[in-house]
Amino acid sequence: MQPAPVQRQDEIFCVVDRDDHVLGYRTRAECHADATLIHRSISVIVETSEGMLFQRRSLRKDSSPGSWDVACSGHVDGEETYAEAAVRELGEELGYHGPPPEHLGTLLTELENETEMAGVFRLRADGPFGLMLPEVIGLGIFSADDWPTPLTPSAQLVINFALGSDPYAKLA
Repeated sequence: MQPAPVQRQDEIFCVVDRDDHVLGYRTRAECHADATLIHRSISVIVETSEGMLFQRRSLRKDSSPGSWDVACSGHVDGEETYAEAAVRELGEELGYHGPPPEHLGTLLTELENETEMAGVFRLRADGPFGLMLPEVIGLGIFSADDWPTPLTPSAQLVINFALGSDPYAKLA
């Protein structure tokens, strides 16, 4: 018997067009079954004094299980704003409740099985951060020339975007 996923498939996501205008609301299951449904997400890059913080995703995630990702990522729930989702996800995934992250902008991420309008944030902090099971099964701080592998496809796009380079450059 397979363990239950760590996400509820009936969560409600905000569906948007390519200009990030709200079109309506659909479930996680619907959005992940149809890559044409662009839904909002957030990614928070955490820069510590020792390097960049990454999380290892649960083996029970419905996408990229066990892969490394930016320190915090998740979906925007219903009518939540990108900033509200970033603060909520920092608490849920890292146990962090300090000053909020800086919003860097939004990025359309078109992956093989889903399309997201990602609000990208940066947090410069040394924590405290905690391992929040079961969503996150590992945390690590890595230098810019030694990122963990495998990285989720969206993590590479988000990092490139945050660093000011073409988000799709390293995917070719």
